[in-house]
Amino acid sequence: MKDIKILLGKRIKELRKTLHMSQQELAELANIDQRNLSNIECGITFPSKSLLEIASALKVSLPELFDFDYLKTDPDSMKKYIMEFLENTSDENLKIIYRMTKVMK
Repeated sequence: MKDIKILLGKRIKELRKTLHMSQQELAELANIDQRNLSNIECGITFPSKSLLEIASALKVSLPELFDFDYLKTDPDSMKKYIMEFLENTSDENLKIIYRMTKVMK
């Protein structure tokens, strides 16, 4: 359970920062105390009662909120996976991936 709390906290923080939102802003939207949100993001507590409100405030579904497998994967494994994917992808998907990576530079 501790790992889930830590991963969920990291995911919530990541989503919050993607939206350029402060902890106080998210806490207000989710109707929780800012200190409570801080404890959630640090993996100290689990947001059982406020989970739906947090997801809603972050504009994601519950499954998206728990999409943190990549947080458990080391960078070398990610690179290997991406390289294998690229070797087997279609030309059309390759064009899309190329455009996406050009934008990220």
